[in-house]
Amino acid sequence: MEVTREVIKDLWPSYMAGTVSPATRALVEKYLAEDAELARALSEPEHTEEARGWPRYRWLLLLAMLFSCFAFGRIVSDTSWDVSPAGFAVTALIAVVLWIAFLVALTRQGRKLAGR
Repeated sequence: MEVTREVIKDLWPSYMAGTVSPATRALVEKYLAEDAELARALSEPEHTEEARGWPRYRWLLLLAMLFSCFAFGRIVSDTSWDVSPAGFAVTALIAVVLWIAFLVALTRQGRKLAGR
């Protein structure tokens, strides 16, 4: 059976994630040692980021949006004057912290991509 570039490209995400067997790892490393152009192309940021799954800032975005929705739902459900707004305040504070963390991570990611 012949190993082609397409096979190595298909194995690359699993190889980067560390979920391949030692034999597959050796196969990928041997092929990339012989094909320097493919090795260079696969080491570019879009291929390595894709292999790791969602970057940290995307998880922060998801959590920030989720807690923002929780805070909105909390303020809507607690509109009576007999309920303490403490639950809303805590949820909103968590959402704000997550939004700030997302913006910081996004700024850092942008700097890495720009080569600063």
